Amino acid sequence: MSDENKKEFRSTYTLDYNKYKEFSKGFIATNKSNIIVCFFIIILFILYLVTHNYSYIILFGIVFAIIWGITKITGRNKLSYKRSKSLNNDKDPETTVIINNEKIIGTSKKGDVANYEFNQIIGIVETNNFIILKLKYNVGIIIDKSNITGGTKEELIQFLLDKCINLKKKKVIQSKKWLITRKVILVLSIIMFVLAIVLSVLKQNEIDKYAEKLQQNNYNVEIQITQYNGRDTEKLTITKDSEYFWGYLYDFSRDDYAKRNIEYWVKSETDNDIKDEYVIEDSINYEKYVIKDVDRYAIFIRKDNYVFHGIGYPEYSESLDNIVDFIENEILKK
Repeated sequence: MSDENKKEFRSTYTLDYNKYKEFSKGFIATNKSNIIVCFFIIILFILYLVTHNYSYIILFGIVFAIIWGITKITGRNKLSYKRSKSLNNDKDPETTVIINNEKIIGTSKKGDVANYEFNQIIGIVETNNFIILKLKYNVGIIIDKSNITGGTKEELIQFLLDKCINLKKKKVIQSKKWLITRKVILVLSIIMFVLAIVLSVLKQNEIDKYAEKLQQNNYNVEIQITQYNGRDTEKLTITKDSEYFWGYLYDFSRDDYAKRNIEYWVKSETDNDIKDEYVIEDSINYEKYVIKDVDRYAIFIRKDNYVFHGIGYPEYSESLDNIVDFIENEILKK
């Protein structure tokens, strides 16, 4: 029999609470689906920040904080560890793992034996103290690096890479890198959560500042709360003595609400016939429509979550043009 066929590695571990936490974190951290979800959340947060939909970020942050708090209070890792310990006469489980040319054998101190085939192994993870062999259904085999016999850690890893034909990647995954990635994503998420709260608070006072600026320029302004999209919406009604126009500035809080309403109003004004000549600008953050013919003159402007709707008379177009210039240059700046 060749030396290769006689090859046998052996390692024994005692799974106390600290080692259980290391195993759990190392195993979960390398779960690719978790990382993909985290990156997806970061992209969503960035999108919501850009589109000024801060409420989504704040809501998600609150829900996440509640779940995280419940997990910490209940101590999920500790509960799982205690359950494992209770199955071993309330002692820390001790297991010897033998890896030979044919299979992997795990034998507990109680005498329970578990056999695994090499083709069951789908991943190899390395933590500070362990080599973890990942199987399907969140099952893992622990190998303590501190007491490997039959060869070095490097020889064992190479042996496993050669034997485990169903590995998703023919390399050892370092849990430390994945844990750092998760922490970076968490820090970025917290920063964006705090930023969303700050920007949301600042936005609440923004329309009051707009009203003050309009009044300082001799416009009459009335602040109202109206219902749009099933929620309270701040609205400024703008007029000026001896001028023939009516202006309305709405704060819809969210870009998508503003976009939905300006599209509805423009379609209503044009009887669903929005001609190219009416569209002055149409971008993600800024829209402007000018509808002018013999008997009507209307201008619609959207900047982010704000919509201005101006109504005037063709024969007195200068009045509406003046307020629109002020709105574009002083209020809804591009």
